Amino acid sequence: MLPLDTVTVVNTLRRVKALQAGLRALKLIGVDGVMMYIWWGIVEGEGPRRYNWSAYATLVNLVKSVGLKIQASMCFHGCSNASENCSISLPQWIMSIGETNPDIFFSDRAGHRFQGCLSLSIDSLPLLDGRSPLQVYQDFLESFRGEFDAYFGETIVEVIMSLGPEGELRYPAYQEGTGLWKFPGVGEFQCYDRYMLESLKTYAEILGKPEFGQACPEDVPTYNQSPNECGFFTEANGSWRTPPGELFLSWYSGELVAHGSRMLNIVSSVFQKNRVVVVGKVAGVHWWYKSKSHAAEVTAGYYNIEGQDGYDKVAKMFKDNSAMMILPCMEMSDKEQPSDARCSPEMLLLQIRKACSRNGVPVSGQNSLPRFDTVAYSRIKDSIHRLDYPFIPRLAVFTFLRMGESLFYAEHWRLFVNFVRNMDKDVVWGDLQDGSSSEGGGQNRTFLSISCFKGEGIHLQPIC
Repeated sequence: MLPLDTVTVVNTLRRVKALQAGLRALKLIGVDGVMMYIWWGIVEGEGPRRYNWSAYATLVNLVKSVGLKIQASMCFHGCSNASENCSISLPQWIMSIGETNPDIFFSDRAGHRFQGCLSLSIDSLPLLDGRSPLQVYQDFLESFRGEFDAYFGETIVEVIMSLGPEGELRYPAYQEGTGLWKFPGVGEFQCYDRYMLESLKTYAEILGKPEFGQACPEDVPTYNQSPNECGFFTEANGSWRTPPGELFLSWYSGELVAHGSRMLNIVSSVFQKNRVVVVGKVAGVHWWYKSKSHAAEVTAGYYNIEGQDGYDKVAKMFKDNSAMMILPCMEMSDKEQPSDARCSPEMLLLQIRKACSRNGVPVSGQNSLPRFDTVAYSRIKDSIHRLDYPFIPRLAVFTFLRMGESLFYAEHWRLFVNFVRNMDKDVVWGDLQDGSSSEGGGQNRTFLSISCFKGEGIHLQPIC
């Protein structure tokens, strides 16, 4: 991944000479490409349909000139990353609309508005100067396609659609940097804007249970509670097991999946004639995974409770939209997590990858935290191949977080080069769909191939 602020808030390219040197270094060690963040708040910041692609045009040409490929990440969300000194809001004209109608943003029970993305409840409502968010996103994507049409397939090989906070398919149930939440709190439901409440009421009426849709449950958690500290998620007799609670959670999670489908469908329709892979990202909510209610996942929108696979519907939705799924947390292991939070990133990722395997969905991986140690690299390698589960296809793509000054520290760079060049060492390549073996027989491949759709599934193209 390129730095978050490679293109600045004033639409200029940051540190061009250093960037070019870094890109050349990545190419020399065998990295195939980079992820480029395309911020809605920068490109369309001056006003509706006033797109400024100038800095991105320079960046695309720079990446192309060194022979790298691009994953274009469409960021219809904001960024507030204190550790990387990056702050990018939604377009100011959107923020102005929000001042008049704050219900375009997600809201928790206390009325705190999350302004990092628009509420999924307004996807189809013409509240943005006569356009709906879906129309705004489509217009943006069509402008991007027109500007960079000559680069698709050869340089721009993936279009990653923002699906929610930080680009992930989830509700902003846990919000880092706001002071409201801290790990490992279960988070809060984000369904108290006017349009979400109206949606809940309609859903309950359709199911013939109007009394269940008059309001959200009363005993829901606050941000930093554990599951057993609130009535809703108590394991013995929590409301999550009652008919009203089940209706609420079915609606809440169903709205998220439907939103993801609408967003991915837009990308598919805009780029149907371009040779690119459509991609979306899910969240890696691994804390409280070992509890019966999976409370942190549930508040984020994944109805993944004991006895019910909440990710199968998500994987099916990706399949229906011919999209590849990004999974984070590839560097994480269970033994590194605090025991009292009942975390299991390993079990979470395995469950999701099994769901993707059943539904024929290709998977791309990312690390969630910037790590440059051999323990993390070893875990990533294991996560890529999953040789302990041979029926699970290896990752189609792995994207490392992140390119920046610390990556090029002498020791960090040495370990990263070793990781890239030995990613496939001692791995038997028996799952290439074209029947070919790895390049050079027993030689190591230096990076995973870029995937592209071919026929009914994914064809992996070896990188020479």
